[in-house]
Amino acid sequence: MDFNTFLSFFYSKQFLLAFFTTLSVATLFTWCILKSKSLNQFIDIPNQRSLHVTPIPRLGGLAIMSSVLFSVALYCSDLLYLLPFLLPLIALSLLDDLINVKPLIRLAIHFLTTFIFLYNLELQVNYLFFIILLFSIVWIINLYNFMDGSDGLVAGMSAIGFSCYAILSIIFGDLNFAIFNIIIITACISFLFFNFPPAKIFMGDSGSIPLGFLCGALGVVGWYKLLWPLWFPLVIFSPFILDTSATLIKRFIKKESLMEAHRSHYYQRAILAGYSHSQVALFSYGLMICLGIIGISAVIINTYEIIIIIFILLFLSFVLLMRFIDIMWAKHLLKSIDNE
Repeated sequence: MDFNTFLSFFYSKQFLLAFFTTLSVATLFTWCILKSKSLNQFIDIPNQRSLHVTPIPRLGGLAIMSSVLFSVALYCSDLLYLLPFLLPLIALSLLDDLINVKPLIRLAIHFLTTFIFLYNLELQVNYLFFIILLFSIVWIINLYNFMDGSDGLVAGMSAIGFSCYAILSIIFGDLNFAIFNIIIITACISFLFFNFPPAKIFMGDSGSIPLGFLCGALGVVGWYKLLWPLWFPLVIFSPFILDTSATLIKRFIKKESLMEAHRSHYYQRAILAGYSHSQVALFSYGLMICLGIIGISAVIINTYEIIIIIFILLFLSFVLLMRFIDIMWAKHLLKSIDNE
C-alpha cells in the first residue's frame, strides 16, 4: 500500500463517520456521568493502593465501552461477533465497580468468556497452544486492570497500542479491522480529555477489563488474519506486561499476597518517589510510540535476525529502566526514614 492510499483511508466516509460518532458518543456519555447525581455517586475512595487523595467518579469505562459498542454495531458489521464477548465482561466489571465481586468469580468469567471466544475462532492449533493463548488473554485482561492506577496512563497507552493495530491493518489492506481499532482509539482519546492529570473521572473495571480483553483478542484476531505475527502485540503492550509480571513475581518471591491491593508497580513507585502523574503518563506514551515504530518496522521488514535483535534490545532496555526505578525507590525509602 503506497502513502497516498494510506492517507485516503483517513478521508474515507467510513473512517470519518466512525471517528466523529465515537467521539461524540464517548464525550457526551462521559459528560453525562460527571453531571448525573445517580451515576456520579459511585466513586473511587482512596485506599492503600491508590495514588490519589480525593474521591473520584469511577464509571468512565461505561462511556468508553458504550461508544465502542454503538459504533462497532454501525460501522463494523463483519466484526459483530466480538461484541457478545464484551457484554458479560462489561456487566461483570460494572457490578464489581458498584459492589465487590469475589476474585475467583471474576477470574472464572474471564476464563469462560475467553475460552468461548477462542473456541469460536476455530484456530488450527494444538491443545497446548490453545491453553497458552487462553491464559495469555486472561492475563492481559487482568494486567490491564492492575495498570489502571495513575491518571491518564491506561487510556493514553491504549490509544497508542490500538493505533499500532490500526496502522498495520491499513498497511495490509484490512480496512474494516482498522476501523474497529480506530473506534477503540477514538473512545480512549475522548475519555483522556477527562482523565489526563488531574483526572476528573476514572475508567474503573468497566473500562480496563474490556479494554484488556480487546487488547488480547484483537491481537489474536490480527494474527489469525495474517496481519502480524503473535509477537507483535507482546512488543507493543510490553510496558503493561513487564511491569505487572515483574511486580507480581517479586511479590510472590517475598511471599506477599498477590490478591491484596498494593503500590508496588513500577509506575506507582515512580510517582511515589516524586514524579508527577503527567510525567509518568507522558514518558509511558513516548515509550509506547517508540515500541510501536520498532514493532511495525520489524513486521514490515520481517527478517528473523531483526526480530531477535529487537527482543534482546527491548529486554535489556526494560531491565535497565526497572533497575533505575528500583534504585530511585530505595533512595526514596532511605530519605523517608531519615525524615522520620
